[in-house]
Amino acid sequence: MSSHHFQVESQSAAELADQVLINLDDPAQLLEVFAGLTAVRVADDLVLELRSRPVPREKLRVAARFVAEHATRREVAKLGIVLLGISGDQRDSELLQLLGSLEEFALFAVVALMNTQPDRQRAVFELAKRLDGWGRIHAVERLRGCSDPEIKAWLLREGYSNGVLDEYLAYIAATTGGLYEALLDDDIDDALLDGAGGILRALANLRGPTANMRSYDDAVPVMHRFAEHLDRAAPTLGRLRTAQSLQELCRQDDFEWPEEEPARLQARYQDLLSQPRWRELVLGELADEAPEHRGRFHVALTCAGKLGMDVFAHALDRLRNGSDDAFIWQWAMDEADETTVEQVVALAEEILPLDNLASGPTESLGLGRDFEADMALEFVVRPLSEYPGQGSRLLPVALSNRVIRCRRAALGALRAWPPEQRPPEAHAWITEAAEREPDPDLRRELLAFLTD
Repeated sequence: MSSHHFQVESQSAAELADQVLINLDDPAQLLEVFAGLTAVRVADDLVLELRSRPVPREKLRVAARFVAEHATRREVAKLGIVLLGISGDQRDSELLQLLGSLEEFALFAVVALMNTQPDRQRAVFELAKRLDGWGRIHAVERLRGCSDPEIKAWLLREGYSNGVLDEYLAYIAATTGGLYEALLDDDIDDALLDGAGGILRALANLRGPTANMRSYDDAVPVMHRFAEHLDRAAPTLGRLRTAQSLQELCRQDDFEWPEEEPARLQARYQDLLSQPRWRELVLGELADEAPEHRGRFHVALTCAGKLGMDVFAHALDRLRNGSDDAFIWQWAMDEADETTVEQVVALAEEILPLDNLASGPTESLGLGRDFEADMALEFVVRPLSEYPGQGSRLLPVALSNRVIRCRRAALGALRAWPPEQRPPEAHAWITEAAEREPDPDLRRELLAFLTD
């Protein structure tokens, strides 16, 4: 864990180790000894110090369990897990699995399981299945190079997926899981096909935080094999997204392609995506008005554009039934041109809750579902810098919005317009906005506009 931690002075670690050993017979005292400490700051040096001494392992294990089970402070519980990681054994697996299922404790539990369990990777695998975010990432990173068939199959179907970024685990899943070998079978299950799709989509992001297609030796044969399976499989949005991502990768010049590639892959994916079934799939998803399918509608919109489909009317219809869907407002403004932007602006003026959105400036960051309508207004107003004269009803509302990004977007639009195309009321809007603006930097920008 040292790569993630600050280190304490050796004397401090020694003193803390002294306190641990002194209180082994009365572990309740350790709850107070550890109070106020931050686990990541002391864990590594404390472990090194204790390992350098003749510590009665079973006594330390009993004390560690007591601390982990009875701590009322999270940092104290983490230190209990740390101590259990140097003194525990297979008897402690259940406790470590339970505590590790909390994301905040996951890294400590993963390290403890690796240090104490006879089948260390199997133990970490069982914990990884219970996690989703950074905890799963920490766990799966310890499964690199695993040869257990069940773990490899899980990595390909589920294990790569996490609540942070799939890119963190896609390469481990593809290499440790044996993605290419798994796809060589002629008859694969849907879970493997969809897992392969998710892994390849993540690897296709060459700007991701970890290894990507550039580092993956089987990249080209896997992309060919995936296309073969996809040609025979039922269409889904996830499979369509992957095919489009791989098609886009084939157009990138900064990828080191083998001879005769990427021409063969480009042709294969072009033929695949030209099949009518993908357009039929997208139209079916766009026609589904169920609120719970909101996310799928978003994906369908994105996929439609890449298929060259004109679905602008579908987006506007959806907005009429759900006016605060910020993603669709942003998509509509991105897709609009000189003619259609008037439709989007007019619809925004008609259905956005403008009175509520002009509630007055605050220093709010505008995060969360409660700010969806504010985000929608921002996404409509921001591109108006390219359309002088549009949205004159929206701009004063945006200047009075509670979110600073929205107010700044309105100022940016007015500043980009030629003076002769600004509304006559613009000076008054900005004057009033400057008087009420709580953010000093934005206030200066507003006042500077008045003097330009």
